[in-house]
Amino acid sequence: MITEYNRFQLEATKLGRIVSFQVTVFEKTDRNRRKLFAETQCSDPLHFIIQFIIREAPNFEVLLEKFCHQLVNRGFAPTKYRVRGEGKWQEWTPIEIVAANAKSQASSA
Repeated sequence: MITEYNRFQLEATKLGRIVSFQVTVFEKTDRNRRKLFAETQCSDPLHFIIQFIIREAPNFEVLLEKFCHQLVNRGFAPTKYRVRGEGKWQEWTPIEIVAANAKSQASSA
């Protein structure tokens, strides 16, 4: 059975622009195992559509980490995210480690 797990927004920068992602996370339950998955897309000046697909994450933290890794591989620098809970958006949480990794990869290239 597939149900909505939660929603989150993530802001990232690329080519001096801030890009906002709105992501719905779904939960799939099979034989007492829970897997999370999500999908979103965006565009930038160099590409018409960029799709991000995250499959089979055991929890939200791993899903967020996989999404940030995909962002960094495509030239984005994730800066912050927030989760929708209890009918309202929570406070923004900075993504410092991934943003620092993205900057160090960009400077070494």
